[in-house]
Amino acid sequence: MSPNESSTAPRKVYGTLNKLPSISEGSRVEKRPLTRRQPPASSKSRIIYVSSKTPFMAAVKRARKQLDASLKTTDAAPRGAPLHSRVENLKKTAGGAVESAVVTVMGTGKAIEKTLAVAGWFEQEGDCEVEIKTGTVGTVDDVVAEGDEEDETRLRKLGCLEDVGARHHERVASDLQEREKDTNSTASESEVTEMQHDPLERGQI
Repeated sequence: MSPNESSTAPRKVYGTLNKLPSISEGSRVEKRPLTRRQPPASSKSRIIYVSSKTPFMAAVKRARKQLDASLKTTDAAPRGAPLHSRVENLKKTAGGAVESAVVTVMGTGKAIEKTLAVAGWFEQEGDCEVEIKTGTVGTVDDVVAEGDEEDETRLRKLGCLEDVGARHHERVASDLQEREKDTNSTASESEVTEMQHDPLERGQI
C-alpha cells in the first residue's frame, strides 16, 4: 500500500458503531451510569427505565400506575362515586382538550428483551395503544490504566428500545360502561332470585 493510500484511509473514531479497540493488559473498564433524558416539564409523558434486573411485573405495574394517574383530572368524579357518574364524567373529559395519557418504557442492551415483553403485555390488555421505537444511545466508559499510564475515556454505543403506550379517555369510559352493564345485570339476576324465593311473590300466601 502506498503512502498516499494509507493517508486517505478512513479513521476509526471512538464512539461510532465501529468495534472499540481492546484495552491494554492490566487496565480495567469502569462503566458510568446511563444519562437519563427527562421529558419536558409541560409534557404529560413519563419515562420508565427498565434494567436487566428489573422484575417484569414491577415494570408493568409502574407503567400502569403512571397511565392511570395521568388520566386523573380535577374534574374527575369523587373516589367511590357510582360507576354511572364516573362514566359520564369521563365522557365530558374526553370531549375536551385533555390529551391521552402517555408513558414511555425504555430499555438498553440486555434489558431490550424485557422491554419488548412489557410492550407485548400491554398490547394484550386491549385498552392501550403501543408503539415500538428502536435506536442507539451513547454511554461513557472510563479505562483505568495500570501504573503510570494515562487513563482514557471512550464512548460506547448501546442498542435502545422504547415502548410508547397511550391510554385514551374514550377507552377508559368504555371499560367503565362494560363494568356498569355487568353490575346492573348481576343486580337484576339477584332481584329475580329473591322474587323466586319470596312466598308472597310466588302466590303461596
